[in-house]
Amino acid sequence: MTTQAVQSRLALALDATFDAANATYELFKGLAIDVVWKNDGSPVTKADQQAEKILRQRIGNVFPDDAIVGEEHEDEHGTSGYKWIIDPLDGTESFIRKVPVFGTLVALEHEGAVVAGLCYMPAQREFAWASRGAGCWWVSDTTGAPNIEALRDRAQRAQVSPMDSLKEAMIVTSGQGAFHRSGKVEAFTRLRAATRKDRGWGNCYGHLLVATGRVEASIEPKIREWDIAPFAAMLAEAGGRLTDFEGKESVYSTHCICSNGKLHDEIIKVVKGKK
Repeated sequence: MTTQAVQSRLALALDATFDAANATYELFKGLAIDVVWKNDGSPVTKADQQAEKILRQRIGNVFPDDAIVGEEHEDEHGTSGYKWIIDPLDGTESFIRKVPVFGTLVALEHEGAVVAGLCYMPAQREFAWASRGAGCWWVSDTTGAPNIEALRDRAQRAQVSPMDSLKEAMIVTSGQGAFHRSGKVEAFTRLRAATRKDRGWGNCYGHLLVATGRVEASIEPKIREWDIAPFAAMLAEAGGRLTDFEGKESVYSTHCICSNGKLHDEIIKVVKGKK
């Protein structure tokens, strides 16, 4: 892996993610949203499919030897050692209910390590990205930006919250139901008792709030790699941590804790019932 190889891919991803997420937003603003229910009970829309098609085509045209894994289409195997992990529309349930909390997620992995990640929430008008060793960057208002170059000029360095007291911390999740369905409701109860506030700002928005210092932790008991992979790079560069409930640094576990780092070990103890 070279810095140039990562940065050239990041430049492409910034441009493609900008266009893909804006395409989902145009459909979001429409009068009706067509929904298809998949075999696992989760929804998919035209927006999911269109955004992933944009991303796959743009990546494949420039880096045809890279692997691509996405939520809505079959895996594409590569030979370059680089793998893209794509969630074209994270927060589809919000999207179909006209709740403006959804985003497009793209991560770049090299030989098992996430080396870059992006999250664009077009309705919230927030865009953040990171690459290893180059920082985490955030644009809090994308209003009126004609292209990604304009956004990069506005970007500010993202940093996690400096909070070091768990009892004063705010945590977020995608909802208590996920803890019930995954058999981890007691973990949620312990977290709620150990912290100052909990809110249901979930999916990619919750993780973005951690990376940009607005909440201290985001906890999810049931995820896939495309739900979380970009934040492995973002949190590392913003000063935070991402692990599973056991403390393992992996985006392939089925659960995750994103935190400001200072509170991470305490949160793991609470989740595991050891505090």
